[in-house]
Amino acid sequence: MEHDLDQIMNVILRTSELLEEEMKQESELKDLTTRQLNCIELVRELRNPNLSELATSMNIAKASISVMVERLLKNNYLYKVQSDSDRRSAHIHLTEKGERAADLHGALHQRISELLTNDLTESEKAILIVLLNKSIKTLKK
Repeated sequence: MEHDLDQIMNVILRTSELLEEEMKQESELKDLTTRQLNCIELVRELRNPNLSELATSMNIAKASISVMVERLLKNNYLYKVQSDSDRRSAHIHLTEKGERAADLHGALHQRISELLTNDLTESEKAILIVLLNKSIKTLKK
């Protein structure tokens, strides 16, 4: 049965959220929210950002990111290092536990990508990558 684009996006988003939650519950990540996992991934991606950089990247208020980071610090996913250049600022780093969480979350996303593209040929995958990259550029505007 053919679906229009809205239906396709709904199915992909809903199914990937369910798969991620199911896979998360079967791993060490079950106690983390999706937003916390995204925060952990961003700390890795941004290479030890300060709170302001993290808040901007997650598009949430600095007060909200402070609360989230404090929880992740308390649960030993993150640690802070005071900035050399600005003593009022600290950089956020991943602990070993945080690194494992980022690795596992990345593996979950990889598994979902594999499931989504399992029945595609290599040329179809290449076309999909080009089209999705165009969509990402539009979303980031």
